[in-house]
Amino acid sequence: MMSKSNTLDALEGSTTDPSLIDLEEPGSAPEASDALPKPALIGLVAIVILAVVIPWLVIESKKEQVIGDLQQRMTITVSARAEVISTWLDGTARLADRLVESELFRLFATDVDEAGGVIDPSPQSEDTQSTGLGIALLEQLPYMERVLTDFAISADFRAGYIVGKAGIAYVSSGGAPALRTEQSEIALDVLATGKRRFGPPQATAAGLVMDIYIPILPAASQTEEAQPVAVLIVAAPVATKLAESLAPRPLAPEGEKLHLVHKSAEGLVELLPTKIPEVQALDDSGAIPGSGNQAFVAGRSLDGETAVYARAALISGEGFWAVLEMNRASAHRELRNFATVVMVAAALVVFTVVAVFGAVWAKMRSNHNRLMAAQFKHLAARIQTQKRFLDSINSSIADYIGLKAADGSYRYANKAFAEAVGREPDEMIGLDDIALFGQGTADRLALTDQKAIEQGNVVTFNEEVYLNGVQRQLQFSKLPFHDEHDQVNGIVSVARDVTELVEEQAKRDRAVRQMVTALVRAIELRDPYLAGHSRRVASLSVAVAKRMQLAREDVATVEIAANLSQLGKLAISRKLLNKPERLNDQEIAEVRKHLDHAAEMLRDIDFELPVLPTIYQMHERLDGKGYPAGLTENKILMTAQILGICDVFAARVEPRSYRAGLSSEEAIKILGDNGNRYSSQIVAALDEVIGSVAGEKLMAGLPANAD
Repeated sequence: MMSKSNTLDALEGSTTDPSLIDLEEPGSAPEASDALPKPALIGLVAIVILAVVIPWLVIESKKEQVIGDLQQRMTITVSARAEVISTWLDGTARLADRLVESELFRLFATDVDEAGGVIDPSPQSEDTQSTGLGIALLEQLPYMERVLTDFAISADFRAGYIVGKAGIAYVSSGGAPALRTEQSEIALDVLATGKRRFGPPQATAAGLVMDIYIPILPAASQTEEAQPVAVLIVAAPVATKLAESLAPRPLAPEGEKLHLVHKSAEGLVELLPTKIPEVQALDDSGAIPGSGNQAFVAGRSLDGETAVYARAALISGEGFWAVLEMNRASAHRELRNFATVVMVAAALVVFTVVAVFGAVWAKMRSNHNRLMAAQFKHLAARIQTQKRFLDSINSSIADYIGLKAADGSYRYANKAFAEAVGREPDEMIGLDDIALFGQGTADRLALTDQKAIEQGNVVTFNEEVYLNGVQRQLQFSKLPFHDEHDQVNGIVSVARDVTELVEEQAKRDRAVRQMVTALVRAIELRDPYLAGHSRRVASLSVAVAKRMQLAREDVATVEIAANLSQLGKLAISRKLLNKPERLNDQEIAEVRKHLDHAAEMLRDIDFELPVLPTIYQMHERLDGKGYPAGLTENKILMTAQILGICDVFAARVEPRSYRAGLSSEEAIKILGDNGNRYSSQIVAALDEVIGSVAGEKLMAGLPANAD
């Protein structure tokens, strides 16, 4: 049987190679007896000139149309994107309306404003001395801070402040950093104008953050024209939403890119929510806006490296612009293709005219024409012979081979493919995957077709399909099919029935899991504590591996290794394992042999995964002070690092007969404080798992501390 790679190679190279055709020497043809007359030559030259001038005029007209269409499309696109971002900013700001419209906050802010914009209970203030207002406000302050903190948490704001006319934040949310001078200045401007503002974006450890300044009106005021008495400042995280807004459109043309630019007192910056640094200064060059919306221009890109067309749209009136760039080379591709078509057409016209004149000139060369006709007949026979040869090869291949056109309909199917779906090869022509496999399977296959086209090479995957009503597992390999212009106009699909292989692998996986279960049961019969510890470490390790988005094979490795991590301790004395006093050096060395015992027990088992190395390295540490080999840094498997950290965490929080277990917060802090020994990335993922609902359930299953 021909292998799958050979099958694809045969299909890719199925076009007849002219070098394989042995053309016979036609011999010398008789020379023309007459030359072309002078009028014919003049007419030929005139036609050639027209074939050059007319295409040039057509191409110039097409160029104006392409640029005009591009300008209109970019104007619509950037305006829509700007509107989306503006709407989102307004919506984020409106989250704070329920706070600034609260009569409680407005009354509190009004009282503070009457007290001079600060809360000062000292007797030096004549106002507060006469009214006692400062002391009353001071008594209300803890409650107002708690309300502001709860609001910031519920609305997912990083910080919140209430700023008075003194430019000082007299109420701050819990954990909020000190108010910066820039924030105070903007707040005072908002107090003066009464208009909401958005502050300049800031790159923080938690991501890109933007301050929103919202005026707080006096208590009982019924109009927005009233003079504000305070300003609410909330720090909104914007990285995720901006990344979504700046992401390429699903059907965006190649070369299109959207930028978000902010203009502040320091100059122009670009916001890059998915990169570091997230705020990048820009030179005053390229397609950068000045004020208002910018017309369609041709220039350099924001990075100054690429020739682009650009269109900018003002977003919120606060110095933000959406700048849409289109790579000029990509934008001109359609024009180049059109120019190619026009020039080819012109060349064909010239060729046709020349051919006509040549036919007249070669009228007397009939003998030569007969020889050429015989030669082409021989060529056609050779091509037909090679076609039959390739058809016989494809018919003998057991793999299912098909060629789909761009519209998804089959243009070719070999005999094996047709028999698999219960049809004749001729009946397959014109059918699509919906007709052969049903809507659901067809939708999944369409996604892989698109993936093969995007990657431009072979895509291999397994798919469950029904063939003649029987469920089968097929391994597909797909490859884009190119025409003579190197344009994709179809998909070559080769499938192989791997049902028996998949079922055999499933049986093997079940056998491995049953064996692991039996070994865990053996641990449990010997020492229930070790079995419970193993299951807890397995649950934590699997959750951490999934949180870190490790591959499916790594998650399976962690799960099996965690369940078997305590197997070697069956060979260690229980008295030594449960000894309440500190172990001496000899006893420590004896306990550490449990890894060698586990390796001896498991060495003849083929897990097809690095289970044994993961167990053997679980006590290695980044600083090289672990055991048994003293490995460091990247020499330790990621799966072993996860298992080791979860093992230490579980050991810390589980109570023993001679000590109480630590809280999860204390255990995480110990791991975090030892960053030279434990990966901070894994510790952070474990902390997230413990804080989740599943983590809380797992921690709730811990045995209670002994009294």
